[in-house]
Amino acid sequence: MNFTPPPAAVASHHLEERGNPDLVAAIRVAIDAAGSRITFAHFMEMALYHPEWGYYLAPARRPGRPGDFLTAPEAHPFFGITIARQIAECWERLGRPDPFIVREYGAGIGALAWDIVGGLATEAPACRAALAYRLVEPNRHRLSEALAAFAGEGLGEVVRGEEIPAGAEPEPIAGVVLANEVADAFGAHRLIWRDGRLREGWVVWDHDGFTEEEDELSAEAAAADPDAMLREHGIALADGDRIEISPAAAAWFATAGRGIDRGYAIVIDYGYTAPTLYRAHRLAGTVRAHRRHTVSDDPFTHVGEQDLTAHVDFSALRSSGETAGLVFAGQTNQGAFLASLEMGDLLVSLGKDPETTLPEYLAAQAAILRLIDPGGLGRFGVLAMARDAPISPPLRGFTIPPLTD
Repeated sequence: MNFTPPPAAVASHHLEERGNPDLVAAIRVAIDAAGSRITFAHFMEMALYHPEWGYYLAPARRPGRPGDFLTAPEAHPFFGITIARQIAECWERLGRPDPFIVREYGAGIGALAWDIVGGLATEAPACRAALAYRLVEPNRHRLSEALAAFAGEGLGEVVRGEEIPAGAEPEPIAGVVLANEVADAFGAHRLIWRDGRLREGWVVWDHDGFTEEEDELSAEAAAADPDAMLREHGIALADGDRIEISPAAAAWFATAGRGIDRGYAIVIDYGYTAPTLYRAHRLAGTVRAHRRHTVSDDPFTHVGEQDLTAHVDFSALRSSGETAGLVFAGQTNQGAFLASLEMGDLLVSLGKDPETTLPEYLAAQAAILRLIDPGGLGRFGVLAMARDAPISPPLRGFTIPPLTD
C-alpha cells in the first residue's frame, strides 16, 4: 500500500491519531509563521528532532528504533562484532594509529558501540588498546544512559560522548566515521513530476489535520537541482511519479567527511544508488512511518510518536563525499558486506562452545539469516569512502559481490 495524498488539502485525521498535541501545535505555529505551509523536510525535522517533543529527542525510552522497528544491532551482537573486523582492518591500513578514533553518528544507547568494542577486545586486542570511541547522539537522555553503562564496565576512558552542534565542523580524526541507519532520518523534500516538471509537496494544516498540497519547488529543493540529478542518471519520470531528495543528508555526510583527517567513512542504511532508487514501485514515494513494529505510508498521524524515514540516495551521498574531498572505497549491500567479513564463522564458533545451548544457537542462526537476507535487512546499502587512506585492494567487507533477492 502506498499513500498518495489527495490533489487538494482535504485529508484529515481524528484527534487521537494526530500524535503529541504539543508537537502538533508547534508545527502549526511554524506553518503559520511561514505563511500557511512548510516543506515536508521541515515537517519531518520537527517531528523527529523538536528539542522537547521530537521522536528522537523525547526523554521516553521506546521499545522499537529503539522500539518501533528492529535495527541490525538489536538483531544480534554478531552484527557489531562483524563490523569490528572491518574497523580493525581500517586501523591496520592506516598504520595502527594511537589513538585510533571511531566516531559513531546516531549512537543511541550505545548498542552497536558495545558490540564493536567487545569484538575488538576479542579479535583485535592491539586495535582495542588504541581505541577511542566517540558517541555522537543528539538525545542526551540516551547518551547519558550509554555513557553510564560503559563507565560501569570500566570503559569510561575509551567510550565518550562527543557533541557536534548543528552547522559546526567536527574535529578531524585519524580513524573511522560510522553511521548505521542515520542518513534515512534527515528531512526529505517530497517532489512530484507533474505536467513535464517537478513540483513540491508542501505540508499545510487543513481543518483538523496535516495534509499535502502541490506547488512550485522550495528554494532549498531548487538549490539541490533535482532536474540535473535526473538527467545525470538518465532517469525519466511519468506524470504523478513521486521522489524524495535530502539535501540535509548530503550536507551531513560532507560535514562528517571533513571530520576525517586520515581514515574511512562507512554508512549503512536502507537505500540505493539513484538509477535504482528512482524507478519501479519506489516512484510512489519512499517516506515510511514506523510505529509499534508496523509500517505506514502516512506521515501525518501519530506525529512525534512514530519514526519517519525516506530511502537514502547513495549516489547523492557519494557525490557529497567527493565534494568534501573523500574518494570512493566501495559499495555493496549488507548481506554481501557481512558475508565478506565472514560473520558465519561466529556462528560456527558459537556451535563449538560446549556452554552454548540449543536455543541460543538457533536464535543466533536466525539472526544471521535475517541480517544477510537480500529480501530483508541484507538489502541495506553499505558505502565506504576514504581520505588519505589505502583503498586498494578493496576493503575486506567489499570482496564478495552483492547478494540479490
